Amino acid sequence: MDSSSFNLVNHLLFPTPGSSYQADSFDKELIWLPKSLDGADVNSEDSVPCLFLPSHSARFFMIYLHSNAEDLGRCHNFCQLLCNQFQVHVLAVEYPGYGLCPGGQATEESVIENARLAFRFLTQVLMFPQEDIIIIGRSIGCGPALCLAAENRVYGLVLICPFLSVRELVRTHLGPLAELIDERFPNKDRVTEISAALLLVHGKKDNVVPWTHGQALYHACPSRKRLVTPAEMSHNSSLHQDPAYFVLPMLSFFGLPDYNFDELRIPPWIYGRNTSPTQEESADDKEDSEGRNSVDGAGKLESLSCYCLPQRPAPARLQGPGIGPGSFLPKPSGSHRA
Repeated sequence: MDSSSFNLVNHLLFPTPGSSYQADSFDKELIWLPKSLDGADVNSEDSVPCLFLPSHSARFFMIYLHSNAEDLGRCHNFCQLLCNQFQVHVLAVEYPGYGLCPGGQATEESVIENARLAFRFLTQVLMFPQEDIIIIGRSIGCGPALCLAAENRVYGLVLICPFLSVRELVRTHLGPLAELIDERFPNKDRVTEISAALLLVHGKKDNVVPWTHGQALYHACPSRKRLVTPAEMSHNSSLHQDPAYFVLPMLSFFGLPDYNFDELRIPPWIYGRNTSPTQEESADDKEDSEGRNSVDGAGKLESLSCYCLPQRPAPARLQGPGIGPGSFLPKPSGSHRA
């Protein structure tokens, strides 16, 4: 296949909407990850913007991989819902060419590369246990989400309006013309390789990706799984307009929330292009932080001062869209790591 048709497919998969945010749009929430994950390189041209929403005393970290019609600005409200409703840390990853992210036209490979970078940031820089990570993908984001879940033993995987593969999706709409394109995102193969618990949400009114794609992935998955197929949900339905679409299945399947009172140590360099969440350190504070971070095995945190997220008692009350301010869940007695 010639390069022009290859590029045409990439443009259709990743249409790259105009940026909905600027560098100062999300104070203390927009971070930059250099490909090296070295704080000295945070201002390099290849640094990837991400939304980072920490939650006090959270056990779980959710990585969100958005649809091809979103960027970080357009998915910001949904990420806030995840953080507030489920009391989890959230990291949303930008795709090349989207928003403020460099890299030109997005491709399968470059999107997966950014997703892997975000995962390495959590596990190698924040030293967060991968068994407490939940990966969420929506539409095209299900591709990189499944790739991460197949490569790593994470706690959970959530696929919203997923597709079997790009070729199978084209076959659904254009029949045998699907054979003229190279395969991308072979989700039907990768789902057989995951060990994480899998929640699939696919509305029966989806006319972009038929819900039968989600059903086929459900049957192919070897791990613990659940399929939710709301009758009135379409491909672009808001996930918090009805609790039965997303919020209640998440709470039921994963048993959220749960808590971890270990400090989440955040290196200030991730805010390198923005205002740091901390003021200039005093000499005593800097000396103390450097001493704490020189411990062997600290990875990229070594010799870097860190912002430790303050801890507070975690509330049992769940607030936010989907359940309502008057709803309660019993407070878990503690972590139940698998």
